[in-house]
Amino acid sequence: MNSIPVRVWRELQLAVVRLNESSSLRDVLGVILLWIRNNAMLAESEPFSIYGFNGFVEVDESSMPVEFSSLRCSDISHIKKSILSYEPKNVESIARFLRDTLEALITIEVNEECPRCENDWMRVFIGRNNGLLAYQCDVCGCSRYSDGTKVEVGGLVFANQEQLRGFGLI
Repeated sequence: MNSIPVRVWRELQLAVVRLNESSSLRDVLGVILLWIRNNAMLAESEPFSIYGFNGFVEVDESSMPVEFSSLRCSDISHIKKSILSYEPKNVESIARFLRDTLEALITIEVNEECPRCENDWMRVFIGRNNGLLAYQCDVCGCSRYSDGTKVEVGGLVFANQEQLRGFGLI
C-alpha cells in the first residue's frame, strides 16, 4: 500500500482530536482499535500485515493491562500530535507508530535482560500454543520464553490481566 486513503486516515485523525486532558490511556486504545476494526482491509495489507495488525483486531481491550502500561496519561498529547502530523502517504511510519503505541498500551514491561542486546527491559507476552510466559525486546526484537527457549515466529499473543496476575506480574 503506497498510501492510506485520505478519508480513512482523516477518520483516525478526527477521532484523536477529540481526546483531551481528561481522556485515559484506555480511551486512546479504544479509538485506535475501533479505527483498525472499521478499516479491516488495512490490517490485511502491507505494511500493516507485516506489523501484525491482525493480532490487534482480535484483542479484547477490556482485559488488557492498560493501567500497568509503560505509557502515562501525559503521553496522550504526544500520541495525538504524532497522529495529526502524519500524512496518508507516510504509511510505513504510521503502521510502525501505531503498532508501537498499541504494544506499549497493552503490554507491560519487566526488568528482564535481553540475551541478544542486553537491554534491561522486555515486554511480556504469552505463548500462543503453549501458554508460557514470554518476553520480547523493544530494541532488537529478540523473543524468548521464561524458560529460556526461543519463541517460534508468530508464537506470541498479548497477555491479559488475568494471565499476568496468575504469573504474579501485576
